[in-house]
This record gives sequence, C-alpha cells and structure tokens, in this order.
Amino acid sequence: MGNVLENSLFVQNPGRFQELSQAVVQFNSLYNGNNIIQDDIFSVLANYARKKQEPLELLRFPTRDDDFCALTCVKKGKIFVYINSWLPLSKQIFAAAHELYHIWCFIEKKDESVLRNGSFLNAAVIDEDGESREDREANAFAGLLLVPSNALHEQMQIYGISRERFNLNDLIRLMAIFSVPFKAILLRLYEEQYVNADVVCKFLDIKQEILEKNIGYEPDADRWQRRTPDILQPGSLKRLIEQNAEYDLLVDSRAEEDQETLRRILQRYGRYGE
Repeated sequence: MGNVLENSLFVQNPGRFQELSQAVVQFNSLYNGNNIIQDDIFSVLANYARKKQEPLELLRFPTRDDDFCALTCVKKGKIFVYINSWLPLSKQIFAAAHELYHIWCFIEKKDESVLRNGSFLNAAVIDEDGESREDREANAFAGLLLVPSNALHEQMQIYGISRERFNLNDLIRLMAIFSVPFKAILLRLYEEQYVNADVVCKFLDIKQEILEKNIGYEPDADRWQRRTPDILQPGSLKRLIEQNAEYDLLVDSRAEEDQETLRRILQRYGRYGE
C-alpha cells in the first residue's frame, strides 16, 4: 500500500485535518466560489496573492526531470513560484495547490519557513504523501481544495458512481473531473469514506501500464495526463526587460545583455519572438 494512507494527515492527525477542511471551505468561498478548479489553480493562486496585496511571480517552463515538481521562495519581499511544465498537467495542478498552502501559511499564519528556506516539492511527496508535518498538511490542503467534499459527492451522484460497485473506470472518471493524480483522488475517496483501506490497497496494486492503458481509453482523463513542455511563462521578466530598454533605466550595454540572455532562454524552448 506504500505510504499513501500511513503518512496522510487524515491518518496522522485527524484533528488538524478537520481544521484544514474548514479553512479550505472558507478559502474557496473567498477565492474560487463553487467551481471545480482544475487548471484554474494557477489563476486562483495568483488571485489570492493579488487580493492580499502580496507581489507574486508565477513561472512555468519545462525542466526534464520527473522528480522536480515545484519550487517556492521569497526574495526581496516578492514570492516566486515555479511549476515544472514538463510534468503531466494533473501533477502540475496538484503541485500548484500544494505550494499554495505554503504561501497561505506565509501570508495568513506569518509562517517564515518559506522566507527562510523556501519550498522544494519532489514527486515522492505527491506520490507517497509527505513525511514532514508541513508536506502532509500541504498535500491535505491541495486535495481538499481540488476535490471539495460537496463537489465529490455531487459528481458521484451525477455519474451514478456507487461505493458498493466502485471500479477502476469510476476512479478514472473522477480523476478526469477533478484533474488530479491517481493517488490524490484515491486518498480523497478514503478521507470521505467512500472506499476503505482494502479497496485503496487493491487499486494501488494495479500496475502502472494497466492504469495508463485504461486512462488512454477515456479522452477526458487522458488530456490531464499529458505533458505540456510547450508552456513557457517567464513571469514579468520579458516585460521588465523591455521597459528597462524603453525608458533608458539601464545603460545600453546592460539592456542589450539582458535581452540577449532572455533571447537565449526562449530560443532554448523554441519560443523566441512570441
């Protein structure tokens, strides 16, 4: 069964899980409403920082490393969030929601751990659930935010998904609806008591190639598993470099050097000139 259940906040600290569950309901009401978030998570993250009047740069570009998911740090009063667009989109979505928790703690709880150390998210934290308290809480926050209790119940009713006859196709359909990774939706079903530990174990024993084959049969699910290396969002870097040149804020040699550096970065991904 791995550590998906054992390391989850739901099992390790039920009281804290309930606190986060209530906090996520309030967060959703303020920054998302009743929508199923899916890839709007990137807009939700940016909107949260904007409404809190916290400067934030969201960067997305591909790093060909399946283990490297995301990074958050605070430099000179600005929050920087990087999401690896090489990953399957569902994992990018979950990574963004995970990092949103650390940002939420930094802003709301005055938690300075992100300020001091930053946040580095690797695949093991998502796939097996985090071993540290902070990562367990961030994963629980992400799951609750992306798969809200009421929405999960509603979608199961709409699609006629029964806990008594729950099967792999049902699981894949829910993955597609909420655009989250396989283990994330499985854990949320367990937390909401739609499946028990034995059912979780049965699904976790499914071989990866069988899971991928069945996901491929469901177009709505398959599109969230695709990698998006074409996504390149360098934040405000390009705009700032152009403004520096336009308003003569730097000497010509420095402005030209900055433009050449950006050109090489974008050219690396085949995106120069956009």
